[in-house]
Amino acid sequence: MISPSIPGNEAQRLSNLKDYMILDTVAENDFDEITMLASQICGTPISLVSLVDDKRQWFKSHHGLPMRETPKELAFCGHAINSPGSPFIVPDSRIDNRFSDNPLVTGAPHVIFYAGIPLVTPQGYALGTLCVIDHAPKELSGQQLSALQALSNQVMCQLELRRKNRELEITHEELTNNYNDMEQFASVAAHDLKSPLHNIITLIDFYMEENKALINADGTLYLEHVKTSSEQLSRLVDAILQYSKSTQVIFNDREFFTLSDAVAAVISLLKPADNITINYPKEITAINTSRVAVKQILLNLVNNAIKYNNNPKPQINITFDESEHHYHLAVSDNGPGIPADHLNTIFDLFTTVKGNRSSGTGIGLAIVKRLVEKLKGEITVTSTSAGTTFSFTLGKMQA
Repeated sequence: MISPSIPGNEAQRLSNLKDYMILDTVAENDFDEITMLASQICGTPISLVSLVDDKRQWFKSHHGLPMRETPKELAFCGHAINSPGSPFIVPDSRIDNRFSDNPLVTGAPHVIFYAGIPLVTPQGYALGTLCVIDHAPKELSGQQLSALQALSNQVMCQLELRRKNRELEITHEELTNNYNDMEQFASVAAHDLKSPLHNIITLIDFYMEENKALINADGTLYLEHVKTSSEQLSRLVDAILQYSKSTQVIFNDREFFTLSDAVAAVISLLKPADNITINYPKEITAINTSRVAVKQILLNLVNNAIKYNNNPKPQINITFDESEHHYHLAVSDNGPGIPADHLNTIFDLFTTVKGNRSSGTGIGLAIVKRLVEKLKGEITVTSTSAGTTFSFTLGKMQA
């Protein structure tokens, strides 16, 4: 018997094998179906997905064979991985001096015929083989060999798929951890920034009240400017924190809820002035999506429609429709409209429309777009001097 020689790239090969994290894993139907097909196509009682490490050959799938591994020095597959570019075929091991006295030949499982196709990684390393075994001498036709090669390609596809899925899981875990760290940092930073800003605003109010007789008009103007800037910065800190948390609501379970109730809750929260009319569907319309996300989207859009509306009688219309795969909503107003040169950037982070009498942070519409897209929808805006309409869709849950 001649034991298999060690490949020249053995250290790199073993490292590549370890990357797949496949050794000693449980049986999987995807691999077992491949070995079953290999035996049926080649007419052999045994087929294996064999992976060779530094001490053994281990079987990820073992059709027709009860054992899960054998020592490497006895492994036919140990020879096969030394020729990764071609099939390794032993028609009759009893007359082959490499295997004639091999215990796997002279005793169970009586490996007389062997044909193995190396499982080669994209880096060019042979991890093992997809092999078929018979208890009698045999030859495979060209079609059988081609089919065995195709099945070995599928084994590598399965291994690659699992490796990439694990990499994605690791990446997702790292991103989640980074997100949590950033969220914690944002919360701390927001608190650390807001506290001195609040102190500045309070001190300005106190100073102006205590010294109003001593402060001239210019001094009052300067202090009011400092106060306004501090308040704007405080709102910006709040908005950044809100943006960092905006997609968390998507991870809440979707639920059935009544759209009219959600709109009514938003209106109640905003407390619009008596001269503002808000029309919305009053009929009971149950939708299945993230209630929190829908309320946050409507809160931003309706609030903007109120805040930036200079019409003496502001009117806001909320409409709803649905199709097979989406809910369709729109929020329209009769305000001054958005300049055409701002429409393409209106959803960009920190973008504001110059000339509005109310100063914004440029974050609200970015949050809206982010939430809509997370809910498998799209949002568009159209605007004229007679008003603006934000139209958006939300993807329905697929049965």
